[in-house]
Amino acid sequence: MSNLRAYEIFRDSKRMLIAIESVSYRHGKTTMGCHLYGNIEPIAVIVCHPDGIYALDMELEFKQLDQLRQDIPGLDAMLASFNQTLTGSGL
Repeated sequence: MSNLRAYEIFRDSKRMLIAIESVSYRHGKTTMGCHLYGNIEPIAVIVCHPDGIYALDMELEFKQLDQLRQDIPGLDAMLASFNQTLTGSGL
């Protein structure tokens, strides 16, 4: 199973960085016991600042932010909280 998740890695009054990761795992059971394999892989970084919000993949190429918003639960809420921080601070 594989999922994308967003993780806030930095925030101050003007900037926020969000790491996008792919999390995958497999599990199973045999007569000898159970096993679990997991993998976390970086996919992109979302950079939020007063001039805009954009996403960069691991090769520093721009990534479609709209697609990430559709694929990652909770990402819209994180971005909205950043926008509220900006508007609340008078920037």
